[in-house]
Amino acid sequence: MKIYEVIPKISGRSHVVIARNEEEAIEATVKHLNQFQTFHLFKTSEFCASDIGADKFSEPTIID
Repeated sequence: MKIYEVIPKISGRSHVVIARNEEEAIEATVKHLNQFQTFHLFKTSEFCASDIGADKFSEPTIID
């Protein structure tokens, strides 16, 4: 598993997700966001993801 930052392509808040790959991270984010939606359902094509290399942090870091 890796840590990913899932970012909306247009606007909005990013999400930090632990997943096997970028696709799974995006799918988990979309599923989570659509859980309470009634009007606009998000699609995986509206997001991109990038790997967060945890090894590059030398000190404890809060990811929010």
